[in-house]
Amino acid sequence: MKQPFVQIRAIDSYDLPQIEDAVKQWFDQLRDPKMGRSKRVLIKPNALGAYLPEQAVTTHPIVLEAIIRYFLKRKKEVWLGDSPGGTVSVQKVWDTCGWQDLADRYPIKLVNLSTAGYRELKYDGIPIKISEALFQCGIVINVAKYKTHSLMAFTGALKNLYGLIPGMIKSEYHRTNPDTQSFAELLLALYGLCRSKITYSIIDGIVGMDGIGPSAGNPKHFGLLMGSDNIPALDTIAAQMMGLKITDVPYLWGALHREGILPSRIHVPHSFINHRLADVDIRVVKMRKEGLKYMPKILRYAFRQVYYYYPEVSERCVRCGVCVKSCPVKAIAWQPNGYPRVDRDTCIKCMCCHELCPTQAIDIHKSFVARRFLK
Repeated sequence: MKQPFVQIRAIDSYDLPQIEDAVKQWFDQLRDPKMGRSKRVLIKPNALGAYLPEQAVTTHPIVLEAIIRYFLKRKKEVWLGDSPGGTVSVQKVWDTCGWQDLADRYPIKLVNLSTAGYRELKYDGIPIKISEALFQCGIVINVAKYKTHSLMAFTGALKNLYGLIPGMIKSEYHRTNPDTQSFAELLLALYGLCRSKITYSIIDGIVGMDGIGPSAGNPKHFGLLMGSDNIPALDTIAAQMMGLKITDVPYLWGALHREGILPSRIHVPHSFINHRLADVDIRVVKMRKEGLKYMPKILRYAFRQVYYYYPEVSERCVRCGVCVKSCPVKAIAWQPNGYPRVDRDTCIKCMCCHELCPTQAIDIHKSFVARRFLK
């Protein structure tokens, strides 16, 4: 097997011409026939929530702008989409992260992966729901943010694929896989199902995050933009530069083994061989990850009993019926009193009703524990 190459550019600030130059060089070198043949592109950034670009939680809009401009020049139809975490409205995420501004200035389509439908697929016996939008685009560019992560130690290109899971189904998977090992297995299954669809991955590390990532850490100037058509190789190099060992990131060995990659054979630009970033705070995330590494089954069961949430129709409902029509599993039905009601046993927590309600009449009821996790 051909050994993978990880591209790395030292870029000091979010300067559009510099980022465009890197993107053009990397994409022009791709030999994937879909780059010429396919007409539609999905750009999948990190949209964890409604955070300003300078908070370094989400993919910076100028990195996305460079990618958008590349494909528009080649007459492609460009979709920019993700499924943010939590219960904040997607429009607020678009506005705050600077992506609505991109859609206002360029002829692109913002896509809410939570409401685009989904396919439930299995990998190694693990069932996972994946947004239908992934399968509607011939070219998929995965654009992650360079950050620490309290559960996985590090979040890069592979972890960024988690946003392909619609709505709060992601939180449900966290509930059923609260420890590092089971969650790593879930991520590996997701990667196995998506890997053939991902054309290229980029990590925005010009300003990233250390400390208690992925959202409560410290913005950190790394001055790096990284890319590869091989996700495990890209994450391996990015994690090592942050000071992490491969064994610190629970999914990395499995992903490398699946691709038949020897870490020592991953190629990088000569000036970045054995490169290590200075003064990166990874102590807390390593400690937290180790604390959750092997959670006993009895504790997993207890966690599931106290961690729950579900949508419910509030008194603000005007009985328009949008929630009833939009529920993909028919978990919402009209009641004798003339109002809709959510069947909690049927509900899959995709939150389409919450996203699509025109009067914001769908509330999310959370247990005390869930309120601590879901902001």
